[in-house]
Amino acid sequence: MTTYWEEPTVRYREEPTVRYGPKLTSATAQTERMALARMSRTAATPVPAHRPVDQPPTTVVVPTPPSKTRAKAETKKPENHFFNDVEGLRGIAVALVVLFHAGVPHMAGGFVGVDVFFVISGFLITGLLLREYERNGRVSFRGFYARRARRIIPPAAVAIVATSIAVWFLMPMLSVFRQALDLLAAAMNIANWRFIAAGKDYLAGASDDSVATHFWSLSIEEQFYFVWPLLLVALAVLARRMRWSMRMVVGWGIAVVTAASLFASLHFTASDPTLSYMATHTRAWQFGVGALVAVVGPLLTGLMMKLRVQIAMWVLGWAGLSAVLVTTAAYDHTTPYPGVAALVPTLGAAAIIVAGQVAASSRPAVGWFLSARPLRWLGKVSYGWYLWHWPALVLFKSYTQNNSWPTLVGVTMGALVLAWISTSLLERPIMSSKELKRNLQASLSVGFTGTIAAAAVTMTLGVLAVNMASGAASSNPSVSFESVFGADTGATSGPVTPNPFKAFDDRPDRDECLVPLGERAQPDTCVDGPSDGVPAVLFGDSHAQQWLPVVAAIAKENNWRLNQFTKAACPVAALQPRDGRTDPFTKSDCLGWREDSVNAIIALKPKYIVISSLSTYVPDYQEFKTAWDQTLSRLRTTGAKIIYLRDTPYPNKNMPECISGATDDWSACDFDLNNTPRTEPIVTDQVRGQNLDIPVLDLNAYLCEDNKCRAVRNGTLLYRDDSHLTATAVKALLPAVQAQIREKAIDLSGR
Repeated sequence: MTTYWEEPTVRYREEPTVRYGPKLTSATAQTERMALARMSRTAATPVPAHRPVDQPPTTVVVPTPPSKTRAKAETKKPENHFFNDVEGLRGIAVALVVLFHAGVPHMAGGFVGVDVFFVISGFLITGLLLREYERNGRVSFRGFYARRARRIIPPAAVAIVATSIAVWFLMPMLSVFRQALDLLAAAMNIANWRFIAAGKDYLAGASDDSVATHFWSLSIEEQFYFVWPLLLVALAVLARRMRWSMRMVVGWGIAVVTAASLFASLHFTASDPTLSYMATHTRAWQFGVGALVAVVGPLLTGLMMKLRVQIAMWVLGWAGLSAVLVTTAAYDHTTPYPGVAALVPTLGAAAIIVAGQVAASSRPAVGWFLSARPLRWLGKVSYGWYLWHWPALVLFKSYTQNNSWPTLVGVTMGALVLAWISTSLLERPIMSSKELKRNLQASLSVGFTGTIAAAAVTMTLGVLAVNMASGAASSNPSVSFESVFGADTGATSGPVTPNPFKAFDDRPDRDECLVPLGERAQPDTCVDGPSDGVPAVLFGDSHAQQWLPVVAAIAKENNWRLNQFTKAACPVAALQPRDGRTDPFTKSDCLGWREDSVNAIIALKPKYIVISSLSTYVPDYQEFKTAWDQTLSRLRTTGAKIIYLRDTPYPNKNMPECISGATDDWSACDFDLNNTPRTEPIVTDQVRGQNLDIPVLDLNAYLCEDNKCRAVRNGTLLYRDDSHLTATAVKALLPAVQAQIREKAIDLSGR
């Protein structure tokens, strides 16, 4: 068999072995075989005619260039075959992610492709570092980071800059500003921590409108590259000083780190899913799994000649690929992830790699399938495709409002063309540049320049967006019920109040009393009014808390002592956990907070309980009604007058962002009242003659005309995000609320 080894600039071929005389010793076998082979080609050293018949031929030893000897010793055939497998596995992984993002049916678990990437990275980087340490007794950190700099940063920087330009032309100004912040985080390799801080739930689609969402995984990879070499070298040095096996010490060290990371992942999957999904320390175990395979690599390759082992590896490899593909179809956004569920695709990817090392690409091994040219080509352009496909999808959906999956698949094919161009004209030339390989400082400079350029463009984009969108004067400086909800002035364009850039912060005072996601304890300072005032309660989620300006005004007018019990995404209704669901309202912090709050309210024995709730938690009326009745029956034991503020219309799109791009036509952001299924059992029950003891205050007639709901009325922006009213609009509605209280003859004096 002819075997090839490849170095950066030289390619060697091993010739068939020619042997004369007695068996050569192991110490000189390789050198003499090469010399004899060379002799057979050139016939440069004839055998003397006077040689005795029983004397072996004279062996002329021709020294082999050290570089060639090292090339043979350090590069083995299985590695060459295995990298073909990895390239094909990369192609499958990126295809899974792309099809998942395009919304292709039965690909809801395609996010497991990222797990496969993590395992591959752990294996390749660890193997590279260990081989370098074994060869040289040290690791060149400068060389390692130089390779990463020229391989990863230039394509990412170009994608970030191009995306920034497209965002400027295709998105409204407030979106431009937010996208600029996300892209800046991507350029600085901290995108995952930005999304964690923002509470973005990747699987639930909470970050689908960001062009930089996909950089969360790339940021984790970059953070891994920064820390991992330091850890491995520290373990290797420890092994050398203790005179222990280097791979044994490194293996045990990686095992400890992997176990600790897996434990953290399992813990936070239940308590903080966003952190668990996007944090570096909760994903490190997947890199660790790949790294452990790299550590035991020499042992695995030693098994390759045993037939039984080869058969077992054939089975293992196909089982690993099946595990990855099955989870793609079986998992979706309701799967608690990563957690235990992530073990299946992670170990599946590791099984594929193990099988590739032992069985290589021999048919019918999985490596034979993964080494197919189309998959290998896809693997070569996988990085570029991953970079380009997501911003292409987000920009296309934002501009066209088209979410048809066949169309989106077409968009990803266009991104694949961009990826091929990027790989051919940028990525490959930079990686193969002899000057950059020789000059490590130049490689580092390329990476540094790319990072600075991308960061500068995104910061400039954000500054320009703020200057253009926030400089306009308010169109309604004096806000009142008459100026906002009185006679229509006929204005349809111009600046609005509050400014879209400030709308998100236009929320009620005492906003700290809204318990955030993941927390349970209600602050004990959320009480306002005279100590001898009439005890009253505001109870509910953030849609109840949005009414605080009105409720606080009524409390002050009627001498109430108002106690606030509010928590984000946690309704009054006692909704219970559902199989396969990871909604915030089914989490332990919500269940515990609601139980604590109801007990505290019962102990308080208030005269009035004002409640409200988001109406889109669950679409099933009976499920929601049962949950409402359970809580209402307990609240009724207090003897309090329960007042229900009907939920406000649900835009389901970020209204300030929309208006920031529609100041010339506010109606472009109007929406249909019934665009989202809404369920309000108390309202429906009253039509059926039930729960009539609870008066309902309904302000929707001021926000909508028939079924058309406005984003802006008379120059006042009504929503601060995709769901909640601005505090400005709520304050303007106070006279309307007071009028309905009088119409329903609700006594608020506490008598």
